Amino acid sequence: MGGMGTFEILRRKPNTFAAAFAICGGDNTNNVSKYAKKAPLWIFHGQKDSVVPFDHSQVVVDALKAAGANPKFTIYTNDDHNSWDDAFAEPGLIPWLFSHSE
Repeated sequence: MGGMGTFEILRRKPNTFAAAFAICGGDNTNNVSKYAKKAPLWIFHGQKDSVVPFDHSQVVVDALKAAGANPKFTIYTNDDHNSWDDAFAEPGLIPWLFSHSE
């Protein structure tokens, strides 16, 4: 439950993480307000995902923005569910993640 697990742990432990990223995930938009402004988020998804539909991430991004957050959102237009390959190849991911602190 990678991407979905990311949102779940942020909901359960909203004050634990300085930043987080989710790959091909989703969440119930009613949960988003619990973590929207707690940690910066970078969300990745393959637009052709046949396992977790792309709109699962899109609705979370929209809900985060509606709650006042400013998530980064990267869409890989040609990726299926293996968008983690491109996400982990992002040269800015690890520097972005570790640039945040409590």
